[in-house]
Amino acid sequence: NEQRVFAPRYRQAHLRSYYIQDTVAALQAFDKAYADVKAAFQYYLDHFNGGRPIIIAAHSQGSTHAIRLLKEFFDGTTLGNRLVVAYIPGMNIPLNSFTKLRPCEDSLQTGCFCGWRTYRNGYEPVFSGNYRQSYVTNPLSWTTGEEYAPASLNKGAVLRNFNKVYKHVTDAQVHDGILWVKRPQFPGSFLYRASNYHIGDINLFYFNIRSNVQTRIGAFWKR
Repeated sequence: NEQRVFAPRYRQAHLRSYYIQDTVAALQAFDKAYADVKAAFQYYLDHFNGGRPIIIAAHSQGSTHAIRLLKEFFDGTTLGNRLVVAYIPGMNIPLNSFTKLRPCEDSLQTGCFCGWRTYRNGYEPVFSGNYRQSYVTNPLSWTTGEEYAPASLNKGAVLRNFNKVYKHVTDAQVHDGILWVKRPQFPGSFLYRASNYHIGDINLFYFNIRSNVQTRIGAFWKR
């Protein structure tokens, strides 16, 4: 039951690639970044995987590339049978992203994906196009409905130093393509005025994610 972590080293597209008007240049930057990710993953499959089950985990631009990787390697393929789960928060997951892969509907489902974008409750971000239309998972309940999950379900968050666990820091509720949470409660949090919690998509739910990894691995082997 050894769990090994492999991370691709790749030429990341600049943040401006998400916003510039020159979409051709932006797509070229993302293509180059994804080519590195794809090459690293193929090398992992050829030299290290050995038929083992796989968990995909990413955030932000990493999720942009992970969505593409999932579509190419796992969506309706034989390799998809070895996918335990994919955690791809921090980016919208368009409703037409996949043909066969589906969002996880509970904490035990395998061969599925989870994703969310975190904002302070009541905040309505303005997105262009269909960026608001996205699959969303509640990382406290691991469901996709809009049922409220209280902070009592939050097993622990970590800050950037990863040196202390803060339990029950915030709640979570799916809302119209995003995830709403109350302002997190931890030392100094009153100074944080932003409504976009992108930087905390993983940190705010860190121990829930860790626990869910173990739960889904167990469910995978039982399946």
